[in-house]
Amino acid sequence: MLDHLVGKPSSNWKRTQVLLTLLFGWHIIANGLNAPDPLARLYKRSFYRATWILTALDAGFFTAMRFKPMWLRHILSLVFSAYYLVFADDAEEKVRRVRSTISIDQMRVSWEKVAQNPILGFFSKILRPSLTIQDILTIDRPLYHKDLPAIEVYRYYTGHKDTYAQHDTILLQFPGGGFVSMPPPCHEDALSVWAKHTGFPVLSVNYKKAPEYPFPWPIEECFDLYVALIQSKGKIIGLSGEKDINIVLVGDSAGGNITAAVTLKILAHNQQLALKNVIPSVTISSTINDETYGHNDLSNTQLEACHIKVPIGLILIYPALDFEMSCWMSTSKLSLIRAESNTSLFRSGSLDSIWQTKDHLSHVSPLSVVPDLEKKQSLWRRALGIKPTLQQRMADRAHPIRDKVQTRDPWATARLSMTSRMSFFNDRLLSPDLLRAMAILYLGPHASPDFESDYLLSPVYAPEDLLAQFPQTYMMCGEKDPLVDDTVIFAGRIRQAKRKYRQDNPLDENFPSGDGVRVKFLEGMSHAFLQMMPFLPEAHQAAKTIGDWIIDLSETNQHSQTTWVQNNQTRGINNTNNYDTNNNKGHKSEIGDHHVAEIITSEKDMIHRRKQELLQGLF
Repeated sequence: MLDHLVGKPSSNWKRTQVLLTLLFGWHIIANGLNAPDPLARLYKRSFYRATWILTALDAGFFTAMRFKPMWLRHILSLVFSAYYLVFADDAEEKVRRVRSTISIDQMRVSWEKVAQNPILGFFSKILRPSLTIQDILTIDRPLYHKDLPAIEVYRYYTGHKDTYAQHDTILLQFPGGGFVSMPPPCHEDALSVWAKHTGFPVLSVNYKKAPEYPFPWPIEECFDLYVALIQSKGKIIGLSGEKDINIVLVGDSAGGNITAAVTLKILAHNQQLALKNVIPSVTISSTINDETYGHNDLSNTQLEACHIKVPIGLILIYPALDFEMSCWMSTSKLSLIRAESNTSLFRSGSLDSIWQTKDHLSHVSPLSVVPDLEKKQSLWRRALGIKPTLQQRMADRAHPIRDKVQTRDPWATARLSMTSRMSFFNDRLLSPDLLRAMAILYLGPHASPDFESDYLLSPVYAPEDLLAQFPQTYMMCGEKDPLVDDTVIFAGRIRQAKRKYRQDNPLDENFPSGDGVRVKFLEGMSHAFLQMMPFLPEAHQAAKTIGDWIIDLSETNQHSQTTWVQNNQTRGINNTNNYDTNNNKGHKSEIGDHHVAEIITSEKDMIHRRKQELLQGLF
């Protein structure tokens, strides 16, 4: 063709044409002609592979939904999934179309694959630790809700059956699933690991799901179960009932929302009791038994007069804590993230990555959530081994938008940033369509809540006086999770509330030291990684880390309990009021003893307290 353009046939032009054709093909192979993939560098390789498998399974199960009978559907679901594993683009397109107008049945088919499909369930069970106790318990509601349906609880235990009844620490899990799906069998991969790793009894609640039972039914149901467990000292689940029990609450995703809401409900109840200046004559954790009232239930009046023992710790895993699905972050939230990024609260380098996603003008594209790549060197320079100079590298580098925008000083403190829900709009697991659908189903047809004031719906907006009383809290989330802002902001609010309480009440020696919060981010990962344990190695590590947290909470509680008793014995305080001696977190559970401690003290303590008051008056 080149010799025709020149107008003179020539072998040299033909050889040049062949050479250029080969170079052009090599350029296509090396650089491609397609648009850049926005997810190319967003996830870790292992997590992206796990999402590829999940997407293929979703597409296969969606395709097989129309087939009957059930045995044929179970087989075809796996056959179609195998097809979509090979044709990944078709799987993504299939899932995208279904999610755009997803129904409640499609959600449950997608998220309950392991529990509903016997073939997947069989292979999944092989990979789990063996259990000595695995059954389903039915627990009646307390007397104040006696007309409501009983609560279904799944129980897991790996120790010897004879030792089960002697435990005084249990793990109570509120499973996630968007408030609409995923009963405990869908979480048994993680539950069995925790039961094996800790040796504690593990309970998982099969609370009623939306849309049949919308907000606030799941919170009330889980709260009633907690009260029943504390009241009976675990006797209703087969424990001896001879001593108070310590409960660690665990929740993932929607279950994290319920876990935080139940804790807030407990703290609000205890705070209301304290504000009435009532020193309770009974405490649910220690004095209510069969002989007290002749049954295992409390009436509503009796509950109002009783202090409820607080959990010894919380573990929130990629929790959904904010129903306000806004696009832009408020100045207060952004300032909180900026302030907490300079503290030791977040024990992970991933917070820097999270903060970079908020700085939209530092990228070539304002929608980018990953660092920009430098411009590639030309093929000729790479072939000849010519290295660019420093000036050439600076000139070739893609400049962020900020270099093209004239800024002024006031903008430095009022940066516009999107929420993580919008930043990770293209997430492979938690799309905006799913978030909207779950929120609508959970709220129901008649709800008109105020998202920024109803803290049982959005715990991230809980008042500071309740957050200051939170027990030790552990949080885990993927750094690329659309809900990661909820983890960062909620952890920061707890830390600030505790710090403020410590400043306002420097003489409260029962208030625990430290931040009270520990957060771990998983690099390059998004939502629901605990559902990928069969094919995601990092999920196993995360589950074992959570198991270590549970053990740490139990050991810390035992140590603090011993220290509390020793301190009171040193001061000559006799614990004769039958109050909750197991509450080591200083959340005003010992109302009577707290007042006694301020009166019965040594002269040295009085002088020290007076000095502190004088110093506070000077500053």
